[in-house]
Amino acid sequence: MIKSIKSILSTDKEKYKVPKKVQDVIPIKRIWPDGIFLVGNKFVKSWKFTDINYLVASREDKETMFLAYSELLNSLDSGATTKITINNHRMKKEDFEQSVLMPMKGDGLDEYREEYNQMLLDKAMDANGIMQEKYITVTIAKKNVEEARAYFARVGADLSAHFTALGSKCMEMTANDRLRALHDFYRSGEESAFDFNMRDNLRKGHCFRDYICPDSIEKNADYLKLGEKFARVLYLKDYASYIKDSFVAELTDLNRNMMLSIDIIPVPTDEAVREVESRLLGVETNITNWQRKQNQNNNFSAVVPYDMELQRKESKEFLDDLATRDQRMMFGVITMVITADTKEQLEADTETILSTARKHMCQMAVLKYQQLDGLNTVLPIGTRKINAFRTLTTESLAVFIPFKVQEIMDEGGIYFGENAISHNLIMCNKAKLLNQSAFLLGVPGSGKSFSAKELITFLILNTEDDILICDPEGEYAPLIEAMGDIGSVIRVSAGGRDRLNAMYMVDGYGENNPIVVKSEFIMSLIEQIDKKGVGPQHKSIIDRCIANVYRNASETGTVPTLCTLREMLLEQPEPEAKQIALSLELYTTGSLDIFGHQSNVDLDKRVVVFDIHGLGAQLKPTGLLVITDTMLNRVTLNWKKGKRTHVFIDEFHVVFENEFSAQFFNSAWRQFRKRNAYPTAITQNVEYLLDSVQASTMLSNSEFIVMLNQAASDRGELAKLLNISNEQMSYITNADPGCGLVKYGGSLVPFVNRFPKDTKLYQLMTTRPGEGIFAGQAS
Repeated sequence: MIKSIKSILSTDKEKYKVPKKVQDVIPIKRIWPDGIFLVGNKFVKSWKFTDINYLVASREDKETMFLAYSELLNSLDSGATTKITINNHRMKKEDFEQSVLMPMKGDGLDEYREEYNQMLLDKAMDANGIMQEKYITVTIAKKNVEEARAYFARVGADLSAHFTALGSKCMEMTANDRLRALHDFYRSGEESAFDFNMRDNLRKGHCFRDYICPDSIEKNADYLKLGEKFARVLYLKDYASYIKDSFVAELTDLNRNMMLSIDIIPVPTDEAVREVESRLLGVETNITNWQRKQNQNNNFSAVVPYDMELQRKESKEFLDDLATRDQRMMFGVITMVITADTKEQLEADTETILSTARKHMCQMAVLKYQQLDGLNTVLPIGTRKINAFRTLTTESLAVFIPFKVQEIMDEGGIYFGENAISHNLIMCNKAKLLNQSAFLLGVPGSGKSFSAKELITFLILNTEDDILICDPEGEYAPLIEAMGDIGSVIRVSAGGRDRLNAMYMVDGYGENNPIVVKSEFIMSLIEQIDKKGVGPQHKSIIDRCIANVYRNASETGTVPTLCTLREMLLEQPEPEAKQIALSLELYTTGSLDIFGHQSNVDLDKRVVVFDIHGLGAQLKPTGLLVITDTMLNRVTLNWKKGKRTHVFIDEFHVVFENEFSAQFFNSAWRQFRKRNAYPTAITQNVEYLLDSVQASTMLSNSEFIVMLNQAASDRGELAKLLNISNEQMSYITNADPGCGLVKYGGSLVPFVNRFPKDTKLYQLMTTRPGEGIFAGQAS
């Protein structure tokens, strides 16, 4: 036997003791708070790693991921045993209700909350309901825990680097994390009861095993009974000559609590080469002896038997893999445990697993009279009691790739649909992202407005956050008005009664110098009127006049307006000042004087909708600018109060049609992010956005992007900008309304969102012609 394997197996040997109580079945002797366990005479540590989108990746991307995973396997230490575990566990209904469902508030909106909660419960019941966690556990023999800790620190840094290369995150598990995983398996159904405190446990003199072990364990020849649950351990007995990379994903696709573990013992390359050379020499010797015997019988034309020739060919290939193809020899054991509520269910699930393996030309087998040893092998404890080794190369082992598809299940998250592959709910909490900027993209009819309204409704019903909405098509006002007295709708139209003061400026306005930012804003307004642009002389005059206006206003204690600015411009000696004053006439004494006087609307409500449908296409860019400026003031006020604001801007592409408004909006977008505001841009014309450098930078830097059905030209641009594969692009090609892709941080997940039509909320939110309470008002 290979020397390193012999030494590992010798350290694995333990004196057998008959377990006198359930706790004795758990082989962990001692634990440390940082997650190191003493199992037998070895130290064990686990890391948790996140999934990646392997199943929906392109062929080229899959190859890249496969090679990166092979590198990870090659990096494993030959002196240690590594276990990769996939843990399927069901989310308990109580936990789901506590973390996802909306509490009732008695504010007149509870009927909508009940509808929303019922919708989420129905979706959760239809969904898979299985959470999949993945662990990598390393076991090493060291003299003491300090040596083990130093070793695990090195291993952890190495694993983290390799998983990052794969697009996954690797996080070390504390003792509490590891005990929770074991507790949830042993005591299935009591997950919410876990509340382990190591210090408190020590003070009381309790053993941690008392806390996680099942009430009873009943051993049988081919199954176990853990408390009231039935469990069965299987192992991969026969391997096919060709195995697809979806094998592990299919085995763990069963909607049951289960675990699958791959135990890996890497062999040092020099020892592996010597072993294979020795085997090859043995094969060659057998062939030579066979030929000599044939020659003695005067059979000089005899062909070497097929089995001998095959042995020689495979040995040479193996040696070639080790010597020239950067492969390593590894010993692998694949075991899995499935659990069920009844014996009949266990038998049915076992047959499903066996047939899945047979479909891949492999054979899974039930362990006979070794169920307890098998269970300790599967669990991420770090022990291995089953020695059904198979000799594999790195590539052969990498075929059992543990990755499937990314899930988004953030605590305190907002529902965004179901994962199109795993059918689990997608719960997004933007507070956990690097930045909270969001984009909602899609062609007309793809469900953009509905998705935005669904998000707004959730925020109204389940948070205390303020919400500001720029509504160019008059789509959002009916929804907010139906919600009672929580919001105000400001209808901005030429000659209308609602007025907004474009010169209003709160304390803290702007990023640095508020006068400079306000000057940029006025230049953007003038740019919208006079397409020739604002020259350097105009800029200087505007800057000077704005400074004078605000200085005078602070002395007199008044709030300036555009009329005040125009009067100041008319006092200036330069002819250019008269030109600017003439440009501003439209906003002061002309048809758009709604922006030139003091505000007469209620801007203090929790939800404020700026309806600019009445402005018409020509004046919408101007209206968007003034409303963005008004929003910036409200965001600044909320920021000072410590309150979060959500900002929704529809028809977002309009503001990037000229340079000055694009610059102002880019500056405002940065300020939204810095002032605890979550900006969401909604647009259908992605090409228009990408023509602007600022807009494309904002899009590529945004951590949250919802992509619904896209036009062909937009798909190509998005694929280049966000590095989306052809397989992923298929989810935004001719997609049904409400279905598409969501980019959430580093995750890119296909989703389906079908809201039940027989609800009051659907009637409020839909803008489909002929549907909804406000069908006649929808544009």
